[in-house]
Amino acid sequence: MTQRIVTAADLDKLVAGWAKSGAVYAPVEVKDWTEFRRIVSLAETDLTRVNTKLSARGLLFPHCETMFRFEASRPDKAQEADEPETQVVLGVRSCDAAGIAVLDKFFSGQGETDTYYQRRRDRTTLVGLSCHAPADTCFCSAVGGSPTGTRGLDLLLTDLGGRYLAEPLTDKGAALVKDMPEASASDLAKKAELADRAEAAITERIDTRKLKGLLDTADGNPIWEELSLPCVNCGACTFVCPTCHCFDITDETRKGKGARIRVWDTCQSCTYSQHASGHNPRLAPSARFRNRTMDKFRYTVDQVGEVSCVGCGRCIRECPAGIDICETVERLMLALVK
Repeated sequence: MTQRIVTAADLDKLVAGWAKSGAVYAPVEVKDWTEFRRIVSLAETDLTRVNTKLSARGLLFPHCETMFRFEASRPDKAQEADEPETQVVLGVRSCDAAGIAVLDKFFSGQGETDTYYQRRRDRTTLVGLSCHAPADTCFCSAVGGSPTGTRGLDLLLTDLGGRYLAEPLTDKGAALVKDMPEASASDLAKKAELADRAEAAITERIDTRKLKGLLDTADGNPIWEELSLPCVNCGACTFVCPTCHCFDITDETRKGKGARIRVWDTCQSCTYSQHASGHNPRLAPSARFRNRTMDKFRYTVDQVGEVSCVGCGRCIRECPAGIDICETVERLMLALVK
């Protein structure tokens, strides 16, 4: 597809146009971080930060979602929740877009489709933004990604300094910038130069295939107890992760009216794996720590064919105990290879 040039003024006009026909979300500064919020103009955004505090997954898989409503006296007469709006999500970094691609596999790529997720996904256009200067917690290329990766996106913007090179990746993305001028050879060369520089800034490497093989033999290894000692099982890592997809479902009623609601859950909670009988196979904190690591690098490889860590670094940045998942992997590989 033809790559085009979008000036900052053009992007502002595009955002205003998108906002007239649906919702537009973009990173907005909140205190000392950014988060995705609804906007109506480009002036409201902050596209300079590498990553928002929370990923864009909540715009497709909400933290708290009403599935349907009902009357307690007539539970057979349930009323479906309102249809979601169309939405454009601007400023999605490549790691977050890769995370959404992983969620696509979980929610609709295994023979069954989660209709609540899919109807939002179908109404969503993802406009990405290349990373020029990855943070010191970023390691996307270590797990198969790239600061300029296009997976999961409809359109990728690269800031060339006051204007953007727009790379359409789907028909939806091409439609957004179809009236913009074509990019020149020098524009494409500058994009390639910026991409090479960003790639070189990430030096972390993880041999995920070797790690998967080692984890296949890791059951019962005492290394898990050692690695889990700093962990307080707060679940912050799972709530900021772009690919965590666990949820709980509950019915809430008040004055004869009720709703079935699903909310994010975390495997780091001591009650997450508790059986109805009261038995809990992951009562020990080390077992919960192990489960999260195994899920990212072993279980999801078996389930959907790839690791479910996209290297965004949020878990490293937000962990109150200072746990670094890259260091965890390095120590695991050293311990398990013996």
